Amino acid sequence: MFKYGFIMAGGQGKRLKPLTSAIPKPLLPVGDKPIIQFIIEHMKEYGINDIFISVNYKKEIVKSFLRDGSRYGVKLTYIEETERTGTAGSLALLPEDFDDKILVSNGDLICDVDYNTINKLLSEYDLVLTGVEKQVPVDFGVLKTNTTPELLDWEEKPKFKYIINGGIYGVSKKVIDYIKENIPRNQYIDMPTLWGMMKENGMKLAVHIHRGKWHDVGRMEDYMALTGNGEENS
Repeated sequence: MFKYGFIMAGGQGKRLKPLTSAIPKPLLPVGDKPIIQFIIEHMKEYGINDIFISVNYKKEIVKSFLRDGSRYGVKLTYIEETERTGTAGSLALLPEDFDDKILVSNGDLICDVDYNTINKLLSEYDLVLTGVEKQVPVDFGVLKTNTTPELLDWEEKPKFKYIINGGIYGVSKKVIDYIKENIPRNQYIDMPTLWGMMKENGMKLAVHIHRGKWHDVGRMEDYMALTGNGEENS
């Protein structure tokens, strides 16, 4: 089981302006709760009671609202970024004596991802990503050709399926040690870059395909849809 969680809550939420001009994105309300409270409560459901929160933009508002986490039944420890460090770069700011695996979540997600499944995969892999299947519609007829003018196939308004990054990661102790040894503090490193570094060093990565509820609240249209149809209570 995971003992520790990490929530990335330092982003500026530029795609949600003007809302985020006054309120940091993790504190935007969905129903009667801020987004980040859904994440905290979901982690607690899986026995994660020690949670690190990386903060930067409007950090004092986040800290004064969440405080020490006791009202949610958890312990919150704040990781203060002096500049943008990216997801992997934020993990480099963990306390020097931190020596365990950790469940990492973006700070703008509302979902019911099974953290136990991610934990089980970490017994075989060094890093586990959460994948979410999305269908992308094309509002045109798609033509398939080759090096000649001959038409090989014609599909009208197809929907293409992709597995997108769901923004939730299981990070092993081995990867935490690797980050500490190879990523300087306050250096910007995103997860794709870390993935490339790990792959070059022979580490194993896996994807957990989540097929349940998953809402990314990073864009205005996503936020308005979620707050307008009551899905947050589904």
